[in-house]
Amino acid sequence: MADSQTMDRNVCSNLRSMKIGVQGSFYPAPAGMSKGDITEWQIRRLAAMGCTVHQIGFGFLSEDTNKLLELKALTDSLGIELELTVPGAFGVSGPYADAEEKSRFLKAIQNASLFGMPVVRTGYGRLNVKTSRFNKSFSVREHLDSLVPSLREAGKITADAGMALAVENHCDFTGRELVYLFDTTDLANVGAALDTANGFTVFCDPHDDIEALAPYTFTTHIKDMAIVDMPLRGYIPMTAQGCTLGEGHVNLSRTIDLLVRHSPCAKGLHLLIEPGWMAWDPNRNRLEQEYEYFEKGIQYMKDLLEAKVKEAENSL
Repeated sequence: MADSQTMDRNVCSNLRSMKIGVQGSFYPAPAGMSKGDITEWQIRRLAAMGCTVHQIGFGFLSEDTNKLLELKALTDSLGIELELTVPGAFGVSGPYADAEEKSRFLKAIQNASLFGMPVVRTGYGRLNVKTSRFNKSFSVREHLDSLVPSLREAGKITADAGMALAVENHCDFTGRELVYLFDTTDLANVGAALDTANGFTVFCDPHDDIEALAPYTFTTHIKDMAIVDMPLRGYIPMTAQGCTLGEGHVNLSRTIDLLVRHSPCAKGLHLLIEPGWMAWDPNRNRLEQEYEYFEKGIQYMKDLLEAKVKEAENSL
């Protein structure tokens, strides 16, 4: 009984510590704003909405160290933790080694260190067949094995910087295939950046991905997608389409249950909201719809975590 109560207390603590934010590349900024200014504008706007984490792309960081330090001071003052997308992790060494990619990776890790980020994220798949499980030139297992040397080296570089390296299931492999990659790489600081809906893109039930990757998850993309009838005759009769959180076929409540109990980073876990492949209403202003999507998503996640905390408290 005591062990059960301790577990429930840990669940409550972990739920309260989880950080809600957004994938900044999709959060629209005013026209004409420079990339450096976009990041600061987003951080201020999202902090006002109660967010405590923000994901930024490598290209949205200034090359001026003083500017980076100013940005760090701002995030510290607003209580916002940053997560950086680092390019080039799969070009560090091995069969896909690329000097330019490695240079970008090293620079990104250097910048992330400046901010004291606990985790950085990357991805292999680049939204095409070649960088996915459907590349017919070799088997899925051979494909995964070919990624190990670079991921292992990238993981060691990241570990030396005191960070975890999270690999997104980025429209490339199923969750269980990525589990094989992580187990083969065999580094404690290399795990998953769980995208809750990308499983649809490799014709996998995303709930299977979530179950498989929860014990490896260092960070997330919280995404929902709905299966809808395909309107174009001659295509596969159903397809996945982005939607507001809670309105699709991803069980986000169950996702949080799994993550809070199995993620090695459950305490302070980043819950980063990202839209799927959306079908915006052509009769409404696109920008208004995008802002509305994020506002609803942030509130949805706040309400979900609050409900989970109450549920856990009632079990004590």
